[in-house]
Amino acid sequence: MSNHVGRFALIAFLLAGYATPTTAATVRVYHVEPLPFLPGGSYMIPIAINANGDVAGSGIAADGRIHAYRWSATSGLEDLGRYGVSSMAWGMNDNGDVVGTSWDADFPHPFIAPRGGVVTDLMARYPQILQINDISNDGRMTGFTWQWHAFRTQPDGTFQELTSNFSFGARINSSGQVAGVIWGDAAMTEPRHAFRYTESDGLVDLGTLHGGWSGATAINSSAVVAGWSGGGPENVPTRAFRLKPGEPMQDLGVLPWGFMGGAPAAYAINAAGDVVGATDGWLSWTPFLYTDADGMIDLRFHVTTADRLTVSIDSAYGINSSGQIVASGAIGYGYGTARLTPFEREFGGPVASPTVDNPVLSPPDNRMVMVSVDPHVTDEFDPEPVCRITHVVNSEGPAEGPDPDVSIDYFLSVQLRATRLGSGPGRTYTLELSCSDKLGVTSVTDVVVTVPHDRGQSQP
Repeated sequence: MSNHVGRFALIAFLLAGYATPTTAATVRVYHVEPLPFLPGGSYMIPIAINANGDVAGSGIAADGRIHAYRWSATSGLEDLGRYGVSSMAWGMNDNGDVVGTSWDADFPHPFIAPRGGVVTDLMARYPQILQINDISNDGRMTGFTWQWHAFRTQPDGTFQELTSNFSFGARINSSGQVAGVIWGDAAMTEPRHAFRYTESDGLVDLGTLHGGWSGATAINSSAVVAGWSGGGPENVPTRAFRLKPGEPMQDLGVLPWGFMGGAPAAYAINAAGDVVGATDGWLSWTPFLYTDADGMIDLRFHVTTADRLTVSIDSAYGINSSGQIVASGAIGYGYGTARLTPFEREFGGPVASPTVDNPVLSPPDNRMVMVSVDPHVTDEFDPEPVCRITHVVNSEGPAEGPDPDVSIDYFLSVQLRATRLGSGPGRTYTLELSCSDKLGVTSVTDVVVTVPHDRGQSQP
């Protein structure tokens, strides 16, 4: 190889490591905080997060039984105990009051665990109630009775059955508006439908997205309901929905890379109308967040790869008005709970240090040579960013129109002609490699292939 060829190879090597992000962006990402397990346990499931970032849920304790718990940054983890066999938390308000069910040897007991107070069995006060699913900031509750009828209570404790159909109230807001599920017949056969109960309209069947069935799992302070719907004549997979008062049910869409083709279910909604839940994602189940600004996003890719090695989240169960999310996933050797706190940061996207298998095309015999690029790409959030050659600049190419000396065959391969002008320093092909991650951020790296001018040889 002549000195000129070696010099051009060195230039190509140096340029191959030069990256210029073209779509650097401010992205919303999350700090992941794994919450502790109950002593002696290794399994925890969250059910709610309130405005203060407190979390409620249920987990397995040292006795092998399920215990309801409450966690806060100030008080840490509180085991809410059990009356007999086990207990489970179903809801929590912004005051930190938790409601749920505890089972003794014979019966379930609805309970309330006030913040700073004593866990109280509500069976004597409300003998009609089988399960309490939620509590509002002013103390209203909802759930279902022993007859499987949805109910609500008022701040003064007044009990009200909402329907005589098989049904349950899932969530209640501080206006006493309830979202839940109702069956149309006594046998509880399909289809079941989502409902919303308000003082002005009573209980309203919210219908479905595509026929089939639906269920409401959340309601915010503006009476916007979230849930899921599926089935119907075309057997549509489960879809997450949001429904604003006076508007049709809105399909929140799917992730483009879901392994089932899209099967999301919504679990919670905040005051802004942001919805979280779980869906099929890239090779596994994953938590999603839906906002009006961004649509549906996979929360896993808004958490650093390093954090995902500590907590592998797969579902999101609650979101508060600050955008904090409570999720579940594998933590160490157990399955636990994590709190996700959002923050904004600048991010330049994937970092590529590409190399080519033919950095120097020689001799210049006019043949088309296949050149393949190995991107050597890393990304702080996406372990598998997608790279492709998007453009090639020929230093001796035509000013406009197609270049007969360049043909991009595949994502990472291109055919280049081994030729150059008889005068001049030689030809360069600058390959533009674009790499994009699942945050939607793209970076561009240039890698250079040369056709050197060896002045020791005769010129064609």
